[in-house]
Amino acid sequence: MVVTSDVELDRVRRLHQMRSYRIGSVLRIGVVVFMVAAMLVGTRRSEWPQQIVLIVIYAFTALCALLLAFSSFRRWVGLGPLDGMRRFEPFAFTAIDVVALTGFQLLSTDGIYPLLIMTLLPVLVGLDISSRRAAVVLAFTLVGFAVAVIQDPVMVRAIGWPEAIFRFVLYTFLSATALVVVRIEERHTHSVAGLSALREELLAQTMTASEVLQRRISESIHDGPLQDVLAARQELVELDTANPGDERVERALAALHSASERLRQATFELHPAVLEQVGLGAAVEQLAAFTAKRSGIKITTDIDYPVRSDIDPIAFGVARELLSNVVQHSQAHNASVTLGITDARCVLSVADDGVGIRGDTMARRLGEGHIGLASHRARVDAAGGTFVFLDSPAGTHVCVELPLQR
Repeated sequence: MVVTSDVELDRVRRLHQMRSYRIGSVLRIGVVVFMVAAMLVGTRRSEWPQQIVLIVIYAFTALCALLLAFSSFRRWVGLGPLDGMRRFEPFAFTAIDVVALTGFQLLSTDGIYPLLIMTLLPVLVGLDISSRRAAVVLAFTLVGFAVAVIQDPVMVRAIGWPEAIFRFVLYTFLSATALVVVRIEERHTHSVAGLSALREELLAQTMTASEVLQRRISESIHDGPLQDVLAARQELVELDTANPGDERVERALAALHSASERLRQATFELHPAVLEQVGLGAAVEQLAAFTAKRSGIKITTDIDYPVRSDIDPIAFGVARELLSNVVQHSQAHNASVTLGITDARCVLSVADDGVGIRGDTMARRLGEGHIGLASHRARVDAAGGTFVFLDSPAGTHVCVELPLQR
């Protein structure tokens, strides 16, 4: 399942990158504080104006990075094409770190403290998860460190070339260590993604086997117990016609009618024959009606899906699982189901006004053995689709897109 593996690798990389981005944004504020302290205690007053301008610009950049990393509207996991530019934000801010700290050293004469602050660059770069990108950035930091030492004649005269070379070698060692850390993190990310992809593939296979079993059970119920109940009900109808007025017969008829309706609903939920007979739109409409009747939740539908596709069973399974979650967990009073076609893609949207759901809740339920949504998401990923939790002022809003396969 190459598609699932690629999706999982991308998702895990985003998670690790977002985590590193947030850690780096916090550390960057500390770097600003150290820059101010180094300016006050380790540089000449005549150099302060230029340094202050540089520190103010860098502090503003650090604040922007912090706000972007922790702002609520930034949801990296599960985003679509717009996420491409956002992936370069950590790299862009790291490049700014290199320019700002190297520039701070170049603006300082005999600036041992600014030089020490430059040793923080490998720490910031070490938070990356791309060894190639980190290698490029660290190479530039090595050049910057060498230039910062060589261009400061006061420092060279004070410490001598042997110590200057020692400092450069020490900085090179720190940079190499940072690169090793990035490489280890990159390999760890691939390992996690591989295990996660394997889990998703097993879940998808489990779902396929489960659907086959559900279909067999549905057919068995339809062809066995349901037909027996209908036959018994017909016998009682004929008996009631011949001997009207018997309350016991009427109660038995009512019970058999209720039993036949429940059996029909059970066969539909296990494997809806209407999905094969009249299509996905009618099946989802009937599913919403059954769910609303059973739960008491008001469910509105907006369905415009006049085609047939190989992905219809996947879409129906997702709709069934989402509505089941609405009934069991949302505590909602209203829900809506939208099904349509946009740009040759099946678009299914389910929203409610309940208590909502967060990513950590999903992880906790998965750890407890509730694999429903995770299994369906694996099948959506394998089909080349997307499964996204959208921002909602209240409740939960899930949007699923699947490419139509003719």
